[in-house]
Amino acid sequence: MNREGLVADDLNIDNIETLRHVFSNGQHTFESKTVAPRGDPCCAHWAKRWPNGFRSQQFIDEPRGTFPAIIHHKRRRWGCDHCGGTTYEELPWAFAGRGMTWRLSDWILKEGAGTSFTRVADRCGLDARTVADVFQERAIPVVKEIKAHMPRVLGLDEKHIFQGFRAVMGNVEQRTMFWMLPSRSNEALSEFFAKRDDLDRVEVVTVDMYAGYRKLLKDWFPRATVVIDKFHITRYATMAMDRARAALRPGQTQRERVKMLHQRWCLLKHRQDWEPKHVAAFHRMTEMHPELAEIYEWKERACAIWDLSDRREAEQAYIAWRRDLPTKYARFFKRFTSAMTNWGDWIFNYFEHRYTNAYVERLNGMIDDANRIGRGYSYRVLFLKTMLQHGVPKPRKKKVNRSRDILDGVVYDFMTADVDIFGAFGDIFEEEPVNHGIPLATLSEAFRDRSRW
Repeated sequence: MNREGLVADDLNIDNIETLRHVFSNGQHTFESKTVAPRGDPCCAHWAKRWPNGFRSQQFIDEPRGTFPAIIHHKRRRWGCDHCGGTTYEELPWAFAGRGMTWRLSDWILKEGAGTSFTRVADRCGLDARTVADVFQERAIPVVKEIKAHMPRVLGLDEKHIFQGFRAVMGNVEQRTMFWMLPSRSNEALSEFFAKRDDLDRVEVVTVDMYAGYRKLLKDWFPRATVVIDKFHITRYATMAMDRARAALRPGQTQRERVKMLHQRWCLLKHRQDWEPKHVAAFHRMTEMHPELAEIYEWKERACAIWDLSDRREAEQAYIAWRRDLPTKYARFFKRFTSAMTNWGDWIFNYFEHRYTNAYVERLNGMIDDANRIGRGYSYRVLFLKTMLQHGVPKPRKKKVNRSRDILDGVVYDFMTADVDIFGAFGDIFEEEPVNHGIPLATLSEAFRDRSRW
C-alpha cells in the first residue's frame, strides 16, 4: 500500500510546512521544512552569516493510530564569514538529544503510565529501552509537582513487592496515592517525615496493626487521631469460623472435610449477605455440628459492634460480648480479643472519625496491576507509573438523570406558543390526500355478487 501526496496529513506544527506525506509498509513518512527559520548566533558577528543549504534530520513523531510516524526535516544551515562556524535553525518542537518530537514524549508519558513499554515502543517505532528512559525523564518532574502537601486524612500501609516491604501512603479523603517509599522501616519513614514542614496538616491517620507504627506516629503525629482499620479487626472475628471448622477435622472423613471446605463461605459471610444456597448449606452443616451455629452467632455479634453509632455504646457492647463469651469458644476468638486488648484505644477511634484504610489497601492491588502489565520493572518505574495513574484526583463522570420527574413543570414555548412555528415553510407541511385503496366493504360485496364471477 502506498499513498503519496503533497499534504495528505498535515503535521500541525507551528511554522512548519509539510512538503510530502507517504504512507507505505505500515508507516507514515513526512518531509517538512520551516517557513521562517531562526538560528542561534554563532559569534558576535552572526549578522554576517550566509545561507549554507539544508541538512536532513530525522525525528520520530507520535503515531497516527496504530502506525508510527517519522519526519524528515530539512533543517536550515548558515555559515559565518567571521568565525568560519556553522549554525542551524532552532527547532522548539524537537526533544533535544532523543531524535523525537516533544509531543511524542508527551504521548509516551501518557501511554506509558498504563501500558507496558514494549507495547508503547511497538506503536511508535522506538526501542523499549528508549521508551523507558524517556518515560522516566518526563515523569520525574511531573511526579514531584504532584506532591503538594500532606493530606488531612493520611492512610499508611505497606506492600510486599521486589523482595521487600514498601511503605504506601494515600490521601483517604481525595482517594489518591500520596507517596510510596522503598522501605517500610521506621528509619525510612522518619527520614521522609523529617523533610516535611506541613505535618501539622494531618488530623487523622489510618493504619493497620503493625507494631512499628506505635512509636513512629507518636513521634511525628502527636496531635493526630490514629484509627485502626476496622476491616482488619472484623477479619479476625471472621477467622474464628475457620478455626472452629478446622477443630472438627479429626472426627470427619475425607469426603466430609472436602464438602465442608466447599461450603465454608456461608460461615464467612454476614447473614444479611446470604443467598438461598448459603442458607441451605448453613443448615446442613449445623445439623451435623450444632456448635458451628453458636460460634457463628458470636461472630455476627462481634462484627455488629461496628454498626453502632456511638463510641461509648460500642465499648460497652464489646465488654458485654467479652463477658458473655463461653470459655469453650474463647480459643477460636483469641486473635480478635488479643487485638482488642492491645489496640483497643485506636480501634474505637473509628467511632469518632469514621475512616478506614480500604482505599490504601486497594492501592496495593493497583500497584500489583501496574507491575503485572510489564516485565522487569524497577521500583522507580513502578512508583512513577502508579503515581501518574493514581496520584491526582480523577474527574468523576456526570451521571445522567433518567427520572421522568425532571419533566414536571417544564414548559416548552415552541409547543404552547400561538405563533405558527413553521413560519414561511407551512406549505411544506400541508397534508396531501392519501389513497388507501378499495374499501373492504366494497370488496366484500363484490365477492358475494355471483354475477360478477
